[in-house]
Amino acid sequence: MSTKKLLKQSETIEINRSQINFAPYNPKHHTEDAIKQQKKNFKEVGFLGGIVWNKLTGNLVSGHKRIMAIDLEYKYDGTPETDYKVKVEAIELTDKQEKEQNIFMDARGTNTPQDLKLIAELIPDIDTSLAGLTDQDLNLITMEVPNITFGNSDIIKEAIKETKQSYEDNKQAVKNAKQAIKDKVKEKSGDAYIILSFNDINNKSEFMERFGYKPDDNIIKGEIFSDQIERIS
Repeated sequence: MSTKKLLKQSETIEINRSQINFAPYNPKHHTEDAIKQQKKNFKEVGFLGGIVWNKLTGNLVSGHKRIMAIDLEYKYDGTPETDYKVKVEAIELTDKQEKEQNIFMDARGTNTPQDLKLIAELIPDIDTSLAGLTDQDLNLITMEVPNITFGNSDIIKEAIKETKQSYEDNKQAVKNAKQAIKDKVKEKSGDAYIILSFNDINNKSEFMERFGYKPDDNIIKGEIFSDQIERIS
């Protein structure tokens, strides 16, 4: 008989939406488009779970975007008339543990990198929009797997075709521009930073999420961002 200590597990229960609080400190800000995309996914395959809820505080630990999408679908406004039942993974965490896990579950350092070549093999069999793949994702996949066939959408195929053509036409120009910038930098010394601004917070949030950063981050390491851009250019 095994003497191994069993891992502590969450309890799957059904509760009222009114029992759930959005964590006021949650660092991840979901855009309206991201919430609508989540709602679209629910309409396609249904609610697949993933809501982690702390019994002791009533706060969400993970699943804010999912709840926002269900709220949108059920038109929840906080009144008893619009309340609904939702399945959650219930846990009991201290305030400190709750905040730590809220960050841990979405931290960039804990996310597993995706193999773009393996994703490319799946694309002919899936609807890329329902899989949550953005134009940016498709461009990255195309650069990684130039001969990929997008069998589920003529619009996507045409967009990728234009992307490839634009890529080839501008590849040398981009290299020349980069070299020119490097040459200029060598000629003079200066501050080792740049400032990037946006018209509003939504534009900033979409930009940060596109490249895997937290929306409220104010500092991006240039060398890391350069490696990401290098895959496109």
